[in-house]
Amino acid sequence: MAENIHTTVLDAGGRFGLHPTWKGFTGELRYYLFEPDPSEAKRLRVKYKGSPGEVTVVESALSDSDDETRLFLFRNRAMSSSHKHNLITSRFLGERRPQLDIVGHVDAMTTTVDCYCEEHGITLDFMKLDTEGNEYAILQGAKQQLTDNVLGVRCEVTFDNMYDGMPGFSAIHDFMLANGYFILNLDYDGRGHFANQAVDASGKYGILVESDAVYLKRRAFLYEPASETDGELEARVLKYAAFCLNNSASDVALDVLLEARRDHGLDFDLLKKTKLYEYLDVAVHRLFYGLKWQPGQSIKNHKKIYSEIFNKRMKEMHQYNQSLQLNPN
Repeated sequence: MAENIHTTVLDAGGRFGLHPTWKGFTGELRYYLFEPDPSEAKRLRVKYKGSPGEVTVVESALSDSDDETRLFLFRNRAMSSSHKHNLITSRFLGERRPQLDIVGHVDAMTTTVDCYCEEHGITLDFMKLDTEGNEYAILQGAKQQLTDNVLGVRCEVTFDNMYDGMPGFSAIHDFMLANGYFILNLDYDGRGHFANQAVDASGKYGILVESDAVYLKRRAFLYEPASETDGELEARVLKYAAFCLNNSASDVALDVLLEARRDHGLDFDLLKKTKLYEYLDVAVHRLFYGLKWQPGQSIKNHKKIYSEIFNKRMKEMHQYNQSLQLNPN
């Protein structure tokens, strides 16, 4: 059994709780929520008091050094930031403008991702960054984890000068490429910030100002160096595939699972008693069940792929619908 079966996530800017892409994840989880606002950190501790060991709320800010920062609290707490907003950008025009009224501030200590992980013996699998302008600095303070451990990063990026003097998408993208990552996708569907009602809401419109960018480590990283612990490589591949499924990349998820079996001889049966394995099993079942209704899909091919990955038969038809694992409600 793999020693590190837990999927370990660091969430910088954890206001309101787990990110939506992780809320449905049912594998073994260790989730670190960084929130420097004391009142929100207190609320989150109450919210997750029933999840000891799974969700840890850290009342601290992250940056590229150990220091102190001032967090300005806005009328819309989701926009609170340590940086000045550039009000010329389209995001802050119209009815959203009053949401940026400052209603208070918090002075908080900062640490780096690498320092925190070293002090607490943490090996990260994934990072989520949404700190209203401080994402690049946080990445600078996470170089060791990004080099040695992190498989994927979901990071808010800006395409306009939203925060005075803060690096935007180009700097973050170049940094991630230089550190062995590629961009998987942008959480952007063509709907930007619109200037007035003269838009066709069924198509693309508005101005692209910001989005989440999803980055993945180059696939060879999964196998280098090879681990001697039974199931360790299998666990890394399953985590990688789960992240892809959680971030609109089911094709990449299936491709890496097939590659792991075909080219590297990995045996996912080593993890069949884990919640991580069960999560992938259920997710792939549901993926194929949904795809079968789309033109051009082959149920026969779905069954072949599933069997190759999991070394067992895929449930279909009434077997799928009668399964308490796949259809519990």
